[in-house]
Amino acid sequence: MLAKNRLKRNDSDSVIFERIKSGDSDALTVLFNKYYQQICRFTFLFIPENKVVEELTANVFINLWETRKKIAIHTSVKAYLYQAAKNQAISYLRKNKHILNPLDELFDLPDKQDQTPEAIYIEGELNQEFVKAYKKLPNRAQLAFKLHRLDGLKYSEVAQVMNISIGAVEKNITSALKILHNELRSFTKAN
Repeated sequence: MLAKNRLKRNDSDSVIFERIKSGDSDALTVLFNKYYQQICRFTFLFIPENKVVEELTANVFINLWETRKKIAIHTSVKAYLYQAAKNQAISYLRKNKHILNPLDELFDLPDKQDQTPEAIYIEGELNQEFVKAYKKLPNRAQLAFKLHRLDGLKYSEVAQVMNISIGAVEKNITSALKILHNELRSFTKAN
């Protein structure tokens, strides 16, 4: 008897998804572990309430499992998950009549034990300035920048999630980079 092929986090998403479609619940666990935190952070952009975000993100994976045989993914599994999370968030907001709020702590960096106190302080200040600069971006530029630069989606995937053209994604990211560059350059000159 052959042993079942074990999936790993670094297996391609399409391989993992095909296993999910065939009813492999371990594949769902691998995909969940791979993207849960990213999808939570993304959903938090729309709804800054941890419990709600966790529930909506879990629903993305539950719905994926429940509809696995009907789903046709045309771009990438990652873009599909982001689109599903966006849809969950928008449905929740409509149902509960919430106003969209930006994420305040989007760019919190993980603690590094081997850093000096001075390096930690400088990193904290830069992080605060980056958040301030990021908040000055138009909403679409914020979202495009986050999806592409921080979450690693391709322009075509960002376009799908945001329901805009690839050219509009490029324009939003270019705009974001210009604003961030100008804001952060003025901060570094002042210090």
